[in-house]
Amino acid sequence: MIALIPMLLIHISCVQQDIKKVEINGKFIGDIPERFGFTIPVNQTSYMGFREIIELDSTGTFNIIVETDKPAFLSFWYLDSPSLIIEPGKNYNILLERDQGMGLQIKGDLGKLQEFYNTLPHENPMTCMYSFGEDISNYTSIWQNFQENLEKEVSAINELFDSEKLPDNIKDLLIADRTIYYMTAKSVLASANNLRVRRENEEFLLEEIFSLWKEAVNGIKIDNPYILSSLYSWDFLQLYLWYEIYTNYDYDDFVKLRAENRANNRTHAHNIELAKEFLPNGILEFFIAGTFYHQNMRRQYDDNLNSLFDQFKSNFPESNYLIFVEKTFENMIEKQKELVSMK
Repeated sequence: MIALIPMLLIHISCVQQDIKKVEINGKFIGDIPERFGFTIPVNQTSYMGFREIIELDSTGTFNIIVETDKPAFLSFWYLDSPSLIIEPGKNYNILLERDQGMGLQIKGDLGKLQEFYNTLPHENPMTCMYSFGEDISNYTSIWQNFQENLEKEVSAINELFDSEKLPDNIKDLLIADRTIYYMTAKSVLASANNLRVRRENEEFLLEEIFSLWKEAVNGIKIDNPYILSSLYSWDFLQLYLWYEIYTNYDYDDFVKLRAENRANNRTHAHNIELAKEFLPNGILEFFIAGTFYHQNMRRQYDDNLNSLFDQFKSNFPESNYLIFVEKTFENMIEKQKELVSMK
C-alpha cells in the first residue's frame, strides 16, 4: 500500500492553517493497471498536468493523502470518467473499476452526492458534440441539447442539496463544474463551426456562430471563485481565449501571424503572449502553467523552451504550480532532444 503526500502541499499547510488532510483508501477491482495517476488539488484545481502517479501491486490497493482548504475534485487518469468530490479533513473508501472502454467507475459506500455526480455525463466536452453525429452544421440543435441538459442538472443539484442539507460551497462547486463542462462543449461547437463555415464559404453564418460563442464564454463569470476547479477549466479558458482572439484580430491577419510564429518555432511563446493579452491576472498563472503540459502533450516544443521556463519562474516565483511545471519542462527537454536526434 502506498501513501503519497506531495511535498508542495505540506509546504502550503505550514502557511495556511485551515488546510486539512484528505485520505483516500482504495482498491482496483477487476482489471488492475500497473499504475494510475490522480490530480493534486493545488489551489483547488483539478488539472491533469498537476498530478502524481501511483505504482500498484497485484492487490490493486492504494492510499492517497492530499491536502485542501476547500471542497475540490480529485480526478483520475482515465478518459470520460467522473471525479471524486473531496472535502477537507474527510476520509474516503472507494473501489475503482475500469470499464470496457477507456473510462473508470468509482464504487463503494459513496453517499448520495457522489452517487448523483457519477450519473452525470462525463464524456470529454472537447469531443462530445460528435455523439450527435459527424455533421455539426446543425449546431443550433446540438447547442439547445447542451443547454437543456445543463438546466436539468442544475435543477437536480439544487433539489439534492435542499433535501440533504449539504453545504452551499459544495453546491456552488458542482454547479460551476457542470457549467464549465457545458460551456466548454458549446464553445468547441462554435469554434469548430467558425472554421467550417469559413472553409465552406458560408461566412454569412459567422454572426450567429459568434453570438452563440459569446454566450458560452459568458456562461460563467471569469472571476467565479470556482473557475479553476473543474477538470475542464483549462480547456474552457483556452476557448475563452480563442473567442477573444477572433473578435479582436482580423482573421486573415491573425492567420498570417500564427503561421509566422509556427515557422519560427515559437507557437508556445505566442500562446503565452496571447494569454497575457486577454486573460485576467487572477487566472493567468494557472493557464500558463497548464500550457506547458498542453504543449508537451501535443509534442510542440519551441526552440526557446529554457527562456519560457525561466520567464514563468520570474513572473511567478512563489507559484504552487512550479513543481509541476518543472517536471513537465524537464520532460519536454528530453523529448525535444529525442526528436532532434531522429532528424
